[in-house]
Amino acid sequence: MKNNKAEPRVVLITGASRGIGRELALKFSGRGDTVYINYFASEGHAIELVSEIQKNGGEARPARADVSSPKAVNEMIFKIIEKDGRIDVVINNAGIVSHATVPKLEDAQWDSVIGTDLSSAFYITRACAKQMMKLKTGAMINISSISGVKGAFGSSNYAAAKAGLISFTKSAAIELGRFGITVNAVLPGFHMTGMGKNSSERYIEEAKSSSVLGLTTDMGELVDFIYMLSKIKTVSGQVFNWDSRII
Repeated sequence: MKNNKAEPRVVLITGASRGIGRELALKFSGRGDTVYINYFASEGHAIELVSEIQKNGGEARPARADVSSPKAVNEMIFKIIEKDGRIDVVINNAGIVSHATVPKLEDAQWDSVIGTDLSSAFYITRACAKQMMKLKTGAMINISSISGVKGAFGSSNYAAAKAGLISFTKSAAIELGRFGITVNAVLPGFHMTGMGKNSSERYIEEAKSSSVLGLTTDMGELVDFIYMLSKIKTVSGQVFNWDSRII
């Protein structure tokens, strides 16, 4: 009898120790995939998450790397491929915020946010694409933000990074489509995760009041959608606004 059970995939999620990344790691591992939990500073949270997944019978491994460093990214990707032979799904989720209006925004604030929220996706995609191109398959999902479309008061660095991520997604999809690699972006909506709680009161109030449903995004629905998107073979170069705020 033919075994129709799908092969477990190797999944890399950046910034996976907390927030949306953590929930994605639980979702993918819970469906049988081997998940690499990328983190940099939050080692305790990452190790705790790996332990939780393993206790529940899933496969997860920590992958420490500063994803704003191309050298660190290349070393991380090399180790993963050396261990598992491939990477099937990449979710560029790493992101930080550093609030200030443009006149008060320091160079370091700009550089750190652009490096973590935008450049990291380029470094990860470049490193993984070479291996995916050989296999003629792969899925890349970039976690952007509605701020990248509408802008955000006191967060021009974050908005610029997320806008760049949208354009990068479309360009990478055009280039990699002929190799069977899908590249999509998701605007995940507003959640009271660590990043959400660090948003300005003004932004939090605007996020709630501008929802046509008067609701914030449901985390369970979001991770279900991203999991589904990772398995779709015929959709690429798209930006999905998983939100009830109209752009």
